[in-house]
Amino acid sequence: MIGELATWYLFLAGAGAGALLVTAVLEALTPFEVRCCEAVGPADAAVRNGFARIASRIAMPAAPRAPFPQFFGPAYGVGLIAVVVGALCLLADLGRPDRLLRLLFAPTLSFISVGVWLLMALGLCAGLLCAIWCYGASHLPRGLVAAARTGCALCAVAAMTYTGLLLASMQAVPFWHSAWLPLLFIASDISTGIGLVVAAVVLCGDGPFRTTLLRIKQWDALAIAIEAACLILLLLSAYFQGTTARESATMLLSGSVAPQFWIMVVATGLVFPFLAERLGRLGSQRMMLSVSAALLISCFFLRWCVVQVGMAPDVAAAVMVALGAG
Repeated sequence: MIGELATWYLFLAGAGAGALLVTAVLEALTPFEVRCCEAVGPADAAVRNGFARIASRIAMPAAPRAPFPQFFGPAYGVGLIAVVVGALCLLADLGRPDRLLRLLFAPTLSFISVGVWLLMALGLCAGLLCAIWCYGASHLPRGLVAAARTGCALCAVAAMTYTGLLLASMQAVPFWHSAWLPLLFIASDISTGIGLVVAAVVLCGDGPFRTTLLRIKQWDALAIAIEAACLILLLLSAYFQGTTARESATMLLSGSVAPQFWIMVVATGLVFPFLAERLGRLGSQRMMLSVSAALLISCFFLRWCVVQVGMAPDVAAAVMVALGAG
């Protein structure tokens, strides 16, 4: 029903969209006059203090100066790469070139068609912003850049929501057909997006922005807590939903998928990052990269586990949907 390429698509598209949303929000909350600062020391404090100065967020320097390209360039870049690779996985999963041409030139309101165009719009906005911060574009109007940033944030939210709705819309699989699944994926994508942003900035040189990275990692602890709550509510709703959904939840908690779920999702992606971030153990670059890697691993295995336990469809529900009575 859902192949390996589609699972990779759910992971990469969601994580990339999360990274782009986090970056767009950070950029929007950094006032114009702060983004133009030249000093390395005040740059970190500028980003930190800029979060409370939302009124100045619309304007953006057309040709950004150092050291801010060291932050926003890699942050937008890693999100863009993840979204592009995820879109390629989705297109490869289609299997036939004629299906791709049909999606591009005869679009419908199907989830696959909407997903392709949504990722294209997100990639276009993110590509423009990444190019501006990496190479500068003094000829571009600030209004256009602000529109691209707003479009990037909106498309990122839509893409994160879409990956969960893609599964939740399948009424034939009761475990997936839950309002908690899209919320779980959104929280997971935001958490993983923060991890991607931190990893990209650290690997490209985080000297001027160490305090900023530590602060947004603290935000990640909140996202992890919300993700854990959504996961618990998804499992509880499955137990009360019916026999098929309950069997899927049992398979996840104590069945064939349980080792991957408890080790790679719960321990690696929830417990370890939350404790590291709440106990203040992120002082070194190695620890920040370890937490980011743990979030990425957990994000993939969460989707893999959800896909695996939802592979037994409810035949009666499928028939009802086919007859238009579902």
